[in-house]
Order: sequence, then structure tokens, then C-alpha cells
Amino acid sequence: MSSITPFQILLVEDDTDLREAISVTLRLGGVEHRAFECAEDALPAIDPEAEQMLVTDFRLPGMNGLQLLAQARERHPQLPVVVMTAYADTQLAVQALKGGARDFLIKPFMPQQLLEVIARHNPSPKPAKTGLEAEIIAADPAILAVKNRCERVAGTDATVLLTGESGVGKDVFAKQIHQLSERRNKPYVAINCAAIPENLLESTLFGYEKGAFTGAAKAQPGKFEQANGGTLFLDEIGEMPLELQAKLLRVLQDQVVERLGSLRSIHCDVRIVAATNQDLQQRVKDGKFREDLYFRLAVFPIRIPPLRERKNDILPLAEHFLVRYGRTMGRQGLKLSPASQNDLANYAWPGNVRELENAIQRALLLSDGDMIEPADIELHGSQTSAPPASSAQQTALDGTPLAYVSDQESTASGAQDMDSIEREHILKVLKQVGGNRKEAVNILGLSERALRYKLKAYKEAGFLFE
Repeated sequence: MSSITPFQILLVEDDTDLREAISVTLRLGGVEHRAFECAEDALPAIDPEAEQMLVTDFRLPGMNGLQLLAQARERHPQLPVVVMTAYADTQLAVQALKGGARDFLIKPFMPQQLLEVIARHNPSPKPAKTGLEAEIIAADPAILAVKNRCERVAGTDATVLLTGESGVGKDVFAKQIHQLSERRNKPYVAINCAAIPENLLESTLFGYEKGAFTGAAKAQPGKFEQANGGTLFLDEIGEMPLELQAKLLRVLQDQVVERLGSLRSIHCDVRIVAATNQDLQQRVKDGKFREDLYFRLAVFPIRIPPLRERKNDILPLAEHFLVRYGRTMGRQGLKLSPASQNDLANYAWPGNVRELENAIQRALLLSDGDMIEPADIELHGSQTSAPPASSAQQTALDGTPLAYVSDQESTASGAQDMDSIEREHILKVLKQVGGNRKEAVNILGLSERALRYKLKAYKEAGFLFE
């Protein structure tokens, strides 16, 4: 009997520092991978029978990323390929997508962005949970009411509009609606409308034919076709350009799509769940969102309250994350001290459930004992239940301004996750050793080159100032 080969990343990056830093990220994320310095070394590792993903830089010695993409897909036509590139090469990234790449990452990127891109394109994702496994943790009446509305609408094909602040879990409820529906065994396809460049969004949604534009070497189905029979989750729908809103409206009305470069209509049986952290009614008044599209989407609106409005959920969620990440990080059995529980319960949570999740992960990394204390959690700012200002800034461990970014400001709909945990831990250690990098790398278990690359990325991302 042959053994089951785990999903594996093939990483191609010629920069030694960056290659090592990405490898650290993948190890922390529990992702099996092999790293290569050049495309020529990576090609023999591509196995059409294995579950793999290729993550490659564009600028490589010898064969470049586009050439590697072409040869890789000849060997393995279904191989997901993600291209990394610098800001100056964004047009090349567009070429890569047109050539069959699934996604691209603009350097410098944060660890969580890479991990979420990998999860998004895993060719063999874990099967969707159903029944009790899919239950959303809910103890507060406010969220129980939301859960009830999701269960009521799930069995229908009604279009759902999820609204709420960044980090409240709109994507979780979207998946829940799909899992409870008759479409649960059909595809669930998600797209962040704010994360895809405007000039690529139309072709991503509706697909394109061979020759539709320069670089369109073969036909490519869009997200609507991929979701046929299932559910399409349109996250950050409020960020969609007006011109594309009109085309989306026609698709929703007629249930047909036309690929770019084609006059042929393709019927798509798709259930739409949309989400936004913006006030769409106000955007309609401001002329930034079509009123007819708004009413088409808001057939069954569901507002997900912020965590500060459902305080009974805070500790159950914290315990859930403690168990979940304690297992993956090898820190099982840790408990929250009474003081920690009190701090968690009385904090405003401007970043909502996502911030709570991050806080628990950070605490698991920083705790030295069997009990998590307030100092391990490191809540930012004032621990008050008053609603936060939308533009409020917090302060990092070294005094660096640190803003809670909204979903549309992050390509990964969750910028503060493992990336923030790693970043804040590194900055804390640096502060403790007075900025001595040699001493810091010994504590962190990184090489000097890996630390240098990470600090450079933090500076370019605006988290570190000299």
C-alpha cells in the first residue's frame, strides 16, 4: 500500500535571505515544502501524481518565473502556481495570471498573506464540515439571533448580504450558510473583490477565451463557472468598480455569463452570498454603488454585531482558540488566569473576533508557564468597552504606531494573524536586548539574514521606523 503524500509547496526563490524567511513562515504554518534556488532545480520535483503547489519568484537566474510557469503546467496541467514579484513588476504578475498562474504576491508581503493564498488554492482542501462540526461558537443572544437567521435562509436560494465590521467573521457565516444548504456538496468559491486589481477582476469573475487579450494563451473559466451548482461568496462587494457592478447585475438577473472575448452565453446556477464592512446605503447615496445592485444583493440582509456587542461570546471564543492553537503550537493544557479572563471580558476588541484570535495565538507564544497572564496577551490600547474610533492607532512594543487595518486594506482579509504574532514577538525580543541583532537571533532561532529581511519588510510595510 502506498503512503499518502501530504500537500507540498515547491518554493523557488534565488534570494537566500528571503528563501529562508519564507521557509520559516511555512514551517510555522505547518506547511510541507521544498525550497529551490533556481527553476532548473525545481522542475524535476514537479510530480503530476502528487498534491503540490508551486510558489515562485519572477526574477530568477536562468529560467524566469514565466518560463517556469509554462513548463510546470506542461508537466502538471492542474498544478496551482503562485508568482511572487516586486511592486515594479506588477505588469509581469498580470502576465503570469493570464498565463495560468492562480495568484500572485507583491513583495514585501506578510507571512499570513502567503499562508492564506496557499490555503485558498490547496488542490486538496479538507472537506467542508457539516452538522455539529460546523457549529459556530455562540453564547450571546445577539449572535444566536444571527445564527438563527443564517439557518433560516440556508435552505433557500435567496441572495444574502452579510454586513458588519472588519473581523466579525462574515466569511465564517458565509461558509456556514453554504454548509447548511442543499448545495453543500457543490463548490464553495470565495473571492475578495478588494484584493484583485481592477483590470483583472472582470476576467477573474467571468473568465475569458483564448486570444481575448494579449497573453490569453488558453480559455479560462471564471469564478461563476467554477461555482456552478454551489455558492459564490463575494467578499468586500462594496469595493467593486461601478462599471463592473453593472455587468454583475446582469449576470445575477439572467444567470448567464459571457467570457471575455466570447459572445456565447453560459448558464450558471449559483447562489450568491455577499459581504461588506461598509454602509452600502450610504455608498448608494454617494453614487459609488448601484441602487439596483444593492436591492438585488440585499434580499436577505444579516448584520453581524461586533464583539463588544456580544460580550458573552468573548471567553468561550478565547477558550476555543486556546484549545485550537494550543494543539497546533504544541502548547496544550494552558489556562487563562482569572486576571486574564477579566481583561479579555472588558476589552473593547476593535479588531473583533480576528483580534481575539490573534491575541490568544500571541499569548500561547509568549507565555512561559501553564497559566496565561495579562502580560502574555498584550492587549493594545485602553481596555474599555467604548466603541473604537475607525482610524484609531495602537502602539507596538517598540513604540511604533500600529494601525488595525480593515479588510480592504489587506489582500488576505485578515492582516493581523500569524504575521502580527511573529512581528510583535520579534520586536519585543529586539527591545529586550536593546536592539542587539546578534543576541536577538539567538533567542528567536533565526539567522541574521532572515532577521534582516523581516526587519526590512516591517519597515517597508510601515511597522518600523528608524
